[in-house]
Amino acid sequence: MSTDHASRSRPMYSGGAILIASCLLLTAPLNAQAASDQTLYRTRAFLDSVATGLSSAGKTAEAAAIRDRLKVGDFYPGDRIVVDLYGGEEPFRDTVSVRAGQEIIVASYPAFTLKGVLRSESDSAIAAQARRFLQRPVVRTQPLVRVLVTGAVGRPGFVTVRGDAAVSDVVSSAGGLTGASRLKKSKVKRGSETLVEPDSLYSVFRSGMTLDQADIRAGDELVIDEKKPSNWTSMMFGVSMAIGALFSVIQLTRL
Repeated sequence: MSTDHASRSRPMYSGGAILIASCLLLTAPLNAQAASDQTLYRTRAFLDSVATGLSSAGKTAEAAAIRDRLKVGDFYPGDRIVVDLYGGEEPFRDTVSVRAGQEIIVASYPAFTLKGVLRSESDSAIAAQARRFLQRPVVRTQPLVRVLVTGAVGRPGFVTVRGDAAVSDVVSSAGGLTGASRLKKSKVKRGSETLVEPDSLYSVFRSGMTLDQADIRAGDELVIDEKKPSNWTSMMFGVSMAIGALFSVIQLTRL
């Protein structure tokens, strides 16, 4: 499945542009238990508590976006996930793709569903379904996220990283920031919608948030803003080009 098709199949969050900023503000005062509960992947209890806080703050659109994530889950057709399954005659380890209907095929078993499953729940969800065929299945999963990085980075293009990788690690995988990058002006896009505005993305970087914590999904685009040359620099570049062209003409006339 192409990235464009996968992106079109994903629901757009109406409050996406300010969702991350709201989460950053509301998660700060949570108690130690809630903070430890979130881990590198957002848990259902944590997301539910954030949605409740957003509702109490009158941010109904942002709360609805989180509720929608809890209902639909984190896995869409075209996503990939590394699955280790033990307990059968032979251990299974492979990278599988999420198919239509949010299903995956593991070994020769009937399809397992990932409907409504968060990344933090993938181990337990697959293990629960595997118990139909195995007595004591042991499951380890690693969701993968393929995102596009454009702008002022060393190697613009698609990169595939773990779902629990820090957002800053995605930029590192794309060659890192260049000398002309402006992180405070950068953003995250999902299709034509801006998911994370400038300044909010800078806060995401500074906080060390993971892709899962920032709800960045496969097909999203990190746009790293590039500092434009000043008018003086542009003028000097133009003058140097003109002088170079004139020197070449003079050299040719002497031949």
